[in-house]
Amino acid sequence: MLKLITTMALWALCQATIAGINFKFTPGSTGEVSPSVKATMERNISALLTEIDNAGKARRNLNLAGVSIDGVAIRRLNALWESVYMTCNFPNNVKDCLHDVHGYQARNIFVTMIPRDNSYAQDRQRALTISLDRTGRITGVRPALESQTDVNAIMNDPSGQVVNERRRKEILKWVEDFRSYYNEKDTASIKMIFSPDALIITATVMQIDPQKSEMQMTPEAKVRYTVQDRDRYIRKLGRCFQRNEVIDVKFEHISVAMSGSNPEIYGVKLKQTWNSSTYNDVGWLFLLWDFHNPDKPQIHVRTWQPYNLPDGRTVSEDEVFSLGDFIIN
Repeated sequence: MLKLITTMALWALCQATIAGINFKFTPGSTGEVSPSVKATMERNISALLTEIDNAGKARRNLNLAGVSIDGVAIRRLNALWESVYMTCNFPNNVKDCLHDVHGYQARNIFVTMIPRDNSYAQDRQRALTISLDRTGRITGVRPALESQTDVNAIMNDPSGQVVNERRRKEILKWVEDFRSYYNEKDTASIKMIFSPDALIITATVMQIDPQKSEMQMTPEAKVRYTVQDRDRYIRKLGRCFQRNEVIDVKFEHISVAMSGSNPEIYGVKLKQTWNSSTYNDVGWLFLLWDFHNPDKPQIHVRTWQPYNLPDGRTVSEDEVFSLGDFIIN
């Protein structure tokens, strides 16, 4: 009898191991998606989450051979995996199927981040967003924005300026992607998302000479603005990525405004926290996005301004660059 009980216990343990992490869409949320595509998506997400969980617990590299996932998504997930392991919080996950211009999304799949070193400064409890094409193949895996308030600010848009739900989803996706490119040190994708003639403005906070009184320092002397083109910015960014083992970028306090003269142009303003092995800062980002091609939107303007000034003053959101500071043709 004891042998039988032991055998049954081992069988139950094996079954639990085989079952892995399960994913299902909320009934009715897939809409007109065919049952076969729905089943394919659920199977792929379950296989992906199972491998993430197993690899995270074993502290090993990912093996995605059993997952239908495109090459770009594999490269980006592996880049993230170089900085942090992940394990899934729940064995069973049921989420809504969100529809967007590219296909489908599953959001708010909760995971625990396991940093490889002490340089990781973001929350350990995060939510993944998984994107899929219309065949059910996975096209992207990325940590969602940390703050649900920021997600709501884009998706609900009480100002009414972001005109429809489809465009709100596009903006949310690309803002999350843009942030992930830095965390993954993906200079190729960053270069691609900037237009060839992009205007990149960076503010440098000047150090105050202790031999000079505060009255001798003008506001202009405290912050110096530098204008770069895309290629110069990418070269400098590449050197930064090489110097730092980990790049940890966080976006919050996000606001979105649509151009009054061109409904395909949007300004995105956000607070960025940058943590890396050699340098940390907090500043305001303004991004001028062009959505004429929603599959490949481009950034025409990127500005960075410090959040804190040497005189102890905090830069308010009203002082940050915005759509009104640029002429839009």
